[in-house]
Amino acid sequence: MLDWIIIGAGIHGCTTAAHLAYADPSLTRDKRLLLIDSGPGPLSAWNTMTERVGMKYLRSPGVHHLHPRVRDLFSFAKRNHYYSSHFSGSSKKPSVSLFRHHCAKVIEEMDLTSCFEQAHAFNIDRCGAYWMVDTERGTLFTKRVVLATGTKEHCSLPSWLPAADQGGACHIHQKQEPEPVRPPATVIGGGMSGVQKALDLSRRFPGQVTLALRHPLRVWEYDAAPEWMGGKYRQVCRNTSTFSERRHAITRARRSGSITKNLYRQVQRQQGLGRLEVRQDPIRRVTSRQSHWLLHGSAATWEARAILCATGDQYHPAQNPLLFRLINSCQLPLAPCGYPALAPYSPVWARGLYVSGPLADLAIGPTARNIAGARTAAACIQQEAQHACT
Repeated sequence: MLDWIIIGAGIHGCTTAAHLAYADPSLTRDKRLLLIDSGPGPLSAWNTMTERVGMKYLRSPGVHHLHPRVRDLFSFAKRNHYYSSHFSGSSKKPSVSLFRHHCAKVIEEMDLTSCFEQAHAFNIDRCGAYWMVDTERGTLFTKRVVLATGTKEHCSLPSWLPAADQGGACHIHQKQEPEPVRPPATVIGGGMSGVQKALDLSRRFPGQVTLALRHPLRVWEYDAAPEWMGGKYRQVCRNTSTFSERRHAITRARRSGSITKNLYRQVQRQQGLGRLEVRQDPIRRVTSRQSHWLLHGSAATWEARAILCATGDQYHPAQNPLLFRLINSCQLPLAPCGYPALAPYSPVWARGLYVSGPLADLAIGPTARNIAGARTAAACIQQEAQHACT
């Protein structure tokens, strides 16, 4: 019998596992905690995606990472001689290489790899006072389950995008590995992923990359204002009485499709050098030619041999077969928006069932999906579990 099964070994799942193991090292030492993910190891999908988009620095500041100790990344950087070049801006956003190295250290320190199993969970149900998790490798029983599944398998694709089997067109966050990019290339989307990918390609193929936008680039340092990382969401919860009002506040606070000042300056520089073309011209349709595509915007037409979309996701809990079955079999409470109906800062969906990431939106607020939200949810889960045991 396991104490914990965490479904999803991305940033949220690993942060939760690290917090639990830090509070009780016997969980991993005695193999009473299990991380399940369809990828080959902890953070494998995150590592793949950050490499795919060419990310150099995180958007999150250096105090947001997997380890429960807030300053642990800075201490690690000092011990391992990571100098100022590995931090960006006044909030000291870490380089991807530093962050990955620190993650590997936390995973090793907490012994998470030995508690990881590559498997696909396809069913969760109650079994008396416990939970039963069915995977293709067998059925597992546990006292508690944490759902830490992400959104990247629910990519939002433009209606005009050519069929995948035609080649050369894809979503940057798709699960399967895309074909190698052949210039000229067009990247669709003005958020962090799209702009980082466009910049990465413009360095590889100068003058042969277009960044296509529906609106001017939006510049915000974070995907939610810094005050949302503090107590502002608690104030919202005190002043609102319904889940719909809470959802409205979250939607208004999020800054989707925006980029940092540093990335904006890089775009301007690459434009000035003639390495990157930025078109604010919504694409209406795409037509095929022998070896390339013609993209037809409102004002112009241009060629591309590769079309890479960074157009967000269409995530909704009901679209996930695992969640759909769980919600119906256990009659779990939902808010009008279809997300778990949770108390503020309490990621408890049912007795022994916890959530992190997108599913924790209504508990954690606008930061639920980023690393700050992962830390908040992990701390709340650890505290809730301790409280339940006393």
